[in-house]
Amino acid sequence: MGIKRTSKLWSQVGAMALMGGLAACSGEMGEDGSEHGQPMDDTTALSSHAGEGEGEGEGEGEGESGGGGEFGIDPDRARQDPVIYLGALEVIRAHYLAGIDALEMGDRAAGAEMFAHPISEIYVDLEEVVVDLGAENFLDQMTDASAAPFDGRSDEEIRAAVTSVLDAINSAETFAPAAGQSEALVYAEVLAGMIYRAALQYRFAVAEPSATEAYLDGYGFERSAADIAARHLADIEREQPEFGAALRAALESVSAAYPGAARPETLDVDVDAMLDASYAANMFIKP
Repeated sequence: MGIKRTSKLWSQVGAMALMGGLAACSGEMGEDGSEHGQPMDDTTALSSHAGEGEGEGEGEGEGESGGGGEFGIDPDRARQDPVIYLGALEVIRAHYLAGIDALEMGDRAAGAEMFAHPISEIYVDLEEVVVDLGAENFLDQMTDASAAPFDGRSDEEIRAAVTSVLDAINSAETFAPAAGQSEALVYAEVLAGMIYRAALQYRFAVAEPSATEAYLDGYGFERSAADIAARHLADIEREQPEFGAALRAALESVSAAYPGAARPETLDVDVDAMLDASYAANMFIKP
């Protein structure tokens, strides 16, 4: 099918540089500069602050470069654009959702890794925006959660530390910059972005079985997308039924790919169909 990605989607993804989240967590090289069978061209190139190297599975420079450098967000854009600001918060949330589920399945190391990554990969650039917009700085909560698996705390105490971060994210959401569209449509764009990230991570996990972090990263993005959908998809469907239907179909596709935090023995969901469903949802985002 090969649906063309919109420049608005790439602008958002590039501006956020996927927050280091599209597998920048493990820092391995991506593919050959093409996406879903389509060569990279000027219409799909990322914005300049996305960086030039490829991140794991992003395809075209999203996230971390192959050399291991991390790319953050553009604070000025996040301060003005609610989709970028809220998307950054959701990528942070995704790491904690994945991490706590990894902890639940007995993998403290993977959980701790998920808790630590968003600090340097995302929050280092987002912190000033959070404070400037009037939200509470939650760096201390994030730092505490990242240390919790290593300082002798029980699983229950670790969960409490993670809950503190998630509560802070919920609070910070309410300070998003003003939008030129309805709240439902803002979250529709954020949801589309999280679904896309989950799909790309799955593609990389299939292509590079040794990149074990890729699946867990994608699982976190899918969990974030499911959470956004639970809160906003009904409103999106009422306001823009076709957009809502496309988002629901795309979410169902990525949800089927991530049955749990533990990577299945075989990854057999159709990657092309999943990416096409994601592209179809993103086609509703206006440039």
